[in-house]
Amino acid sequence: MMSDGKTLNILTEDKIQRILKRMSIQILENNLGASKVVLVGITGQGYQMALLLQKILQTTHSAVITCDLAELIIDKKNPVAGDISLSVDINLLNHQTVILVDDVINTGRTQAYGIKFLLTAAIKKLETAILVDRSHKVFPVSTNYCGLALSTTLEEHVEVSLETGRGAFLY
Repeated sequence: MMSDGKTLNILTEDKIQRILKRMSIQILENNLGASKVVLVGITGQGYQMALLLQKILQTTHSAVITCDLAELIIDKKNPVAGDISLSVDINLLNHQTVILVDDVINTGRTQAYGIKFLLTAAIKKLETAILVDRSHKVFPVSTNYCGLALSTTLEEHVEVSLETGRGAFLY
């Protein structure tokens, strides 16, 4: 909780849209020559972010690249406790460029277990896209596409809402 107990809007809906448009351009630039990418959104807001990214890629860059979508179902609180699964057959990722998408990276634990699961397929290239990087990593996970790097305390919390009341909030 912030010292004054208030919630701070760190990203507005408009700013998130601009960040996602910039990410889509960066994805194209980093994957020149690729005809397709697969966005794999982590359950919850990561999947919502992947949906928005896919929409931007399909509406503004469809002549250059196609974009498939899958959801990675993982228990974010305890990724080792439950089964990790994918909403599509994992073999569809073979020989593909895959981008793991999530709203916030804190310690990197969720992304690390997600990457481990995705690497059971013969992926050609794996990248990560994160809206907010809190810089508290304890796992060696790098971010290829980052919307906002934010220094926070461990007591503070970042919440992203991409369906209703779009924005990212620090409290």
